[in-house]
Amino acid sequence: MKFKQLLNKISVLQENAPEHTFGGGLYIGDPQHQDKGSALTDKGTFNVRLPHSLDAINAMLYGIGTREYIDPYGVMAVVKQKLNHFGFDFEIKGELKEGPNVFELVQYGSPYLGVYGQNPYDDVNKTGFSQGDGIKEKLGHSLALVVTMTKQPNHLKKLNIVIAPSEDSTLNGGPDCGCM
Repeated sequence: MKFKQLLNKISVLQENAPEHTFGGGLYIGDPQHQDKGSALTDKGTFNVRLPHSLDAINAMLYGIGTREYIDPYGVMAVVKQKLNHFGFDFEIKGELKEGPNVFELVQYGSPYLGVYGQNPYDDVNKTGFSQGDGIKEKLGHSLALVVTMTKQPNHLKKLNIVIAPSEDSTLNGGPDCGCM
């Protein structure tokens, strides 16, 4: 069997293959593109300015939350890893409690420092380095990961996970990053 014949038979196995979860997966790109969807197009889910991006990510998070878990911290590690694919990151401070838990999101930055840098058109001696969450300048508001944990009658935990708009992040105009 030649390699091209093998590729035709193995159409399911491919790079960036879909993750089969209820509500979607990581293979969310531009379905109208001639080469099928890809996270590498300008319509990928990393672009939070596009309205469908957060819907697609929230659909994936909903799929994760449809199951019940013994260890919610293990699930949160998976959520953190999945959100890293879209450039998002967050820090779990303290213990997860029953009810809503809110975590500040950053995009393309550190959950400890945020995103900092300099606009190439600004004079760094006058304005200094800017710091933020990497989201507010794109959307006009920050985003938060809201995880509502509920203990089930069978003593397992169910997580309702969603990215929601938030008023502001402590990283926007927060403490000096030490760059000055």
